[in-house]
Order: sequence, then structure tokens, then C-alpha cells
Amino acid sequence: KQWYQRRVAITAGDESSVLVPPAGTVQQILNGEITDQQAPCGCGWPRNLLIPRGTVAGMRADLYVLVTNWKEDAASSSSQLSGSVSYCGKIDQLYPDKRPMGFPFDRAMGFDTLEDMVRAVPNSCSREVEIVFKGLKE
Repeated sequence: KQWYQRRVAITAGDESSVLVPPAGTVQQILNGEITDQQAPCGCGWPRNLLIPRGTVAGMRADLYVLVTNWKEDAASSSSQLSGSVSYCGKIDQLYPDKRPMGFPFDRAMGFDTLEDMVRAVPNSCSREVEIVFKGLKE
């Protein structure tokens, strides 16, 4: 089945609430500007893995989606959640699911191309997308 839809997302990367907080400097620690309680936990999406802003002419990219079976992968959600569990999970526990954080990209895949992977993994798909840079916010 072919689908063609245009989706537009406009946001500045530094506005994201899920990025790894910027690390403080040694000088900030020595000056007492950052304490143990204020130090960032290091959990979050790495800034270098944000979707690129693209180019004015348009930058082609591959979007890959993998869906897993929640009935098979569900972890207990009965315990209290705190901190940044979205990207780090619960310390020493299975959360958000039984799969390792980063699955399936946490291991060597053994595929030469993205197309090979999509053919071999039936619960996945990919689409070519175009990312167009529309200019900086004023």
C-alpha cells in the first residue's frame, strides 16, 4: 500500500523536553553553581541524534519504524515512576518494556541495507522522507 501525506513539524531543537540536559562545567561545580542534587541525570535523547534541520533544497532521509507486541513485551507498571524513565527506563528494572533500551539498535543486525532489514522484520517499515529547512525563527 502506498501512502503520500505531507506532515510539517516546526520546532527548535533546544526547546525539546526530552534531550539530555547540558552538562555543567568544572568551573561551575567549583564555584558552587551546580551541586550533586542539581546535576543532570544524563537521561534523555542525545542532542546529536535529533532529526537534522534539513536543507533549503530538501534533504532526503530514511524513516524506519518498528512495532513490537505489547502483550509479549509488557513490563510491570505497578511500581512508582520517577525521574526520566522515557529514555532511561527504571534503574535495575524492566521498563518501559522487556526489551533492552535502544532495541533493536542495541545490537549488530546483520543486514547490508535498510531494505533487507524491512524484508526480514515483518513488523517494521521504512519510508523515504524529505526534510526541508524553512529558515530560522525570528
